[in-house]
Amino acid sequence: MSKRVAQPRTKEQWRELCARQAPPRPELVSRSEYGNWPDERRGPFDEQRRRCNANPPFLKHPQILQVLAVLKPKLTQGQYSEDGTYHSAIINGPGHCGKTSLLKMIGKEYELAWRERHPGWAPPPGISASEFRGDFFGDRVPVIYVSVSTGATAGMLSQAVGKFLHVPNPGRAANKWTLTDPVLDAMEACGAELLLLDDLHMLDKFRDEGQEMNDHIKNLANHAAVTIVGAGILLEQGNLFSDGAPPRTRPGKAGTAPGARERGRAGQFGSRFADLQHLAPFPIATAAQQRTWMSLVRHFESNLILLDHPQGSLTLKHWRYLHERTSGYIGGLTMLFKDAAHLAMDSGVEALTLDVMNRVVLGHDDEVDYAKTKARRQTAAKRRAKSAPPPPSQETGTG
Repeated sequence: MSKRVAQPRTKEQWRELCARQAPPRPELVSRSEYGNWPDERRGPFDEQRRRCNANPPFLKHPQILQVLAVLKPKLTQGQYSEDGTYHSAIINGPGHCGKTSLLKMIGKEYELAWRERHPGWAPPPGISASEFRGDFFGDRVPVIYVSVSTGATAGMLSQAVGKFLHVPNPGRAANKWTLTDPVLDAMEACGAELLLLDDLHMLDKFRDEGQEMNDHIKNLANHAAVTIVGAGILLEQGNLFSDGAPPRTRPGKAGTAPGARERGRAGQFGSRFADLQHLAPFPIATAAQQRTWMSLVRHFESNLILLDHPQGSLTLKHWRYLHERTSGYIGGLTMLFKDAAHLAMDSGVEALTLDVMNRVVLGHDDEVDYAKTKARRQTAAKRRAKSAPPPPSQETGTG
């Protein structure tokens, strides 16, 4: 059984994630056939069903395809460019829109493609992913994944990269330079090409108004010769793209285009990092948007393994309910399907009915938004009832 790792912190854990396969899907049987099975056969079957219901395949929906289309040339030029300046990107947007899942998928596909291009560094058959060490790869680490901690400083970011590569920590007396220089040497030695920085909204924004951290990320990009792809929540509302300095508005200043903000030192990060604000809740205002949302529902519904669930019922009948319940957030939709499938199996209903889905408690924000939606619907129903004409009176005869 593969190791359980949510956020990989070392290269071995990252390789374990890259080697992880989707759980094998058992063949669905009828309720009557399942009822005739002995308990020793039902147990493994139910265990496998739970594993599949809890791990739906990753879906490259239109928003993700848009991000990948913009990101692809940046990743490609990072493989072949010999210039010291590597254009990078930030996957930006509200929380619960799938940014972390997308970032891991980008890194996994990049690493697997790298291994195909370098078969000589691939591990021998039968070797566990946790044993992928320098003996097999020549200590090559093409992708580095780091999840930023709350209030992370420049030194802490270097420590996280160093932990991933097993760079010895200099100790308490270390500063950001004594922490960073060995990390830069290690990144160069292992041939790192892609640096993934997750949860960038947790960076320290108060030390020098965030200027130190921005400079540090640019320093990593400059000296490690890597393409950086980051992800964070609503980063345009912070100081990441302004380097901690507000834009100058004085006309005629050198380095300022007509009608634009000054691109001096305070604009380096924003000039080199594309802000990919394409991940957002899914709207359903138009017919095309409704079809997109229904395709998401169909994806999750088609991967359910429940004995009595009528395929297509949620996609055709309850897609609007699912949108109201999750406010169009794919993270909420994923959680709803996972928890409802678990409840359906435990209760013996074996189908995702409205009653089962209403019993699922989602995240706080999802529940608050849904309560507001229900309140608006009730208010609108009362308003319609008051404005509706009274029903015609029916006179009854006496004869």
